[in-house]
Amino acid sequence: MRVIRPVAITEAELISSSVPEDEYPAYNPAADYIVGYSVIYEHVTYESVQTPNVGHTPGASPLYWAVKGPTNRWLMFDNEVSSQTEADESIVATIAPGLVDSLALLNLQGVLVNVRVTDGPGGAELYNHDYPLDGSEVFDWYQYFYQPFIEIHQIVLTDLPLYGSAHITATLTGGGIVKVGSMIAGTAFYLGEMELGVSVGMISFSKKDTDPITGSTKFIKRKNSKRMSGQFMLDNFALDNVYRILAELDAVPSVWLGTDAAGYELLKFFGFFRDFSTVIAYPTKSLCSFEIEALI
Repeated sequence: MRVIRPVAITEAELISSSVPEDEYPAYNPAADYIVGYSVIYEHVTYESVQTPNVGHTPGASPLYWAVKGPTNRWLMFDNEVSSQTEADESIVATIAPGLVDSLALLNLQGVLVNVRVTDGPGGAELYNHDYPLDGSEVFDWYQYFYQPFIEIHQIVLTDLPLYGSAHITATLTGGGIVKVGSMIAGTAFYLGEMELGVSVGMISFSKKDTDPITGSTKFIKRKNSKRMSGQFMLDNFALDNVYRILAELDAVPSVWLGTDAAGYELLKFFGFFRDFSTVIAYPTKSLCSFEIEALI
């Protein structure tokens, strides 16, 4: 079991993005904004909530501006996997996160992901791989011709070259609208060997309303959150280090990898740990229990 602690991506780390930041005009301190008018200020979209509204800086004037959220370009760098950056045909983003060895691309919609790493801008190429987002499994001719396309929605890499000057470029392409929920770079820490018996579940926030007179039922679809709990074994000499890592990750959203084995994408997600405990079960081994909740 491993955990990837993410590096915060700010203006300094985002080298370039093919996604324009033009869904609304930039904030103009000399303009008088009417109620309902939206602007962009420091990569965040705000909506005017009262007028006259002149010279009231968004972010510093909550009585005049309501936060709508990050711009389309920056949605892939917030802490919500369900909020997606989207564009026509392709999204290309280059980041310089420092010394990292892992990259996670979550809640994807597209056909192909390419990840390229160079030693600085225009430097030597260190890594270049394509990752098709086709998860279809074909076992006979009928499936070959008629099985629908099954899309893979996440890519997690833990083998990036460790270069402090690395520039990581992720390119998502497709035949129409493509989307990225999260682009997360960080360092992977090994926690221990996952034991059999891991439990994965889901909590739905959808709502069901039944009319007491007619008996008709309506559903209001909302988001759902994944849960994972289980145990992993580790050497006793590593116990203090694992405890320190998890203490540092308290309330820090991270990427959790239950296993690297193929076919277990369900055990890889972005979230935070709710509970951790350990039993020093053997002279050289400890058994750790955990519960992790995914962010939505």
